[in-house]
Amino acid sequence: MIPEKTVLQLLLIKHLIDRNEWVVRELGWEIGVKQPVVESLLEELSQHYMLEISSGRVFWNPADIPSYIKPWGWTIIHRSLLGSTQDAARGHPPWTVIVAEYMLWGKGRIGKTWVTGLGGLWITLKVMVDPLTASMLPVLVPTILVRILRKNIGVDAWIKWPNDVIIDDKKLAGILVEAEAFKEQIIAYIGVGLNVNNRPPVEEAISLKDVLGGIIPRNRVLSMIIGWISRAPKLAEKPDEIREEYREYLSTLNRRVQAIMMDGSRIEGVARGIDEHGSLILETDKGMIKIDATETYQLRHIE
Repeated sequence: MIPEKTVLQLLLIKHLIDRNEWVVRELGWEIGVKQPVVESLLEELSQHYMLEISSGRVFWNPADIPSYIKPWGWTIIHRSLLGSTQDAARGHPPWTVIVAEYMLWGKGRIGKTWVTGLGGLWITLKVMVDPLTASMLPVLVPTILVRILRKNIGVDAWIKWPNDVIIDDKKLAGILVEAEAFKEQIIAYIGVGLNVNNRPPVEEAISLKDVLGGIIPRNRVLSMIIGWISRAPKLAEKPDEIREEYREYLSTLNRRVQAIMMDGSRIEGVARGIDEHGSLILETDKGMIKIDATETYQLRHIE
C-alpha cells in the first residue's frame, strides 16, 4: 500500500514530467490539493530532486528529468509510477529505456523484491544483442557501472559477487538481466536500480547523495549508462579483458563469505576467484568448490 503522501507526490511528479515549470497554485488545482499542502509536498520532494521553489512557482531542472535526454538510437519512456520497469519493457521495441520514479513490484535477482524510493534511478534497458554479448551481460553491466562511478562520479565503488554494486560494503545498486531468444538474436532486459538521491530504507544500503553530500543530476549518470550499454557488443568482443576488469572491481575476492543456497544450505569459505562462466571459487574446509549465481540466494561478506 503506497502511503497517501507518496501518492500525492507521485501525482505532482507526473505533472512535472509533462511540464517542468508550474505556478504552485495551479499545480494544486491539477491534483485537487490546497496550495499550502502542495508547497509542503514540494519542499519534501526537493530533498530528492533538483526542484527550485520560489515566488509561488516550482521549476524542475531538466538535468534531473530522464525524459529530457535524447540518446541517439534510443527511446526513453519516463513514468511516475509503474508496477515494474522489467515488465513494462516487454511492450516496447529494443533500444528502449523504461524509467520509473516509483515501482510497486520492483524485481531483484532470483525473485527478490527491490524497494524503490523517490529520487533513485529505476530503469530497464531493452536491447537486442548477439548470443556472446548476452552471455557477457551479467559481468559486463556491473563492470560498466563501477567504471562510470569511479571515473566519472568520483566514488569508490566495488562489485559484490555476483553483480551488486557497493560502497563501503553497503549496497548502492542492484542489477537484473533477463533474456529471451528472437531468431538468431537475444532480446535482453537489463534492470538497474541505483540509489542516487533517494533515502534507502535499510541500513545495509547507501545512496550517491549520502556519499557526495548533495543532490546528483541523474541524467548525467543515466546518459553514461545508456552510452556504455550501446557499446556492449563491441566490448563483448574482448571477453577476457572484461572478465579481468570485473575481477579487479570484485570486493568479494580473498574475503571469507557465507553463501546461502537456493535449497537453504550454507557454504562458508574464502573467495579465491571466478571461472570463465562467472562462478565463484571458494576455498572451504572440504577443498575448492564452485558456486553458481543462479543457485545462490544470497552471499554475505563475513570478514
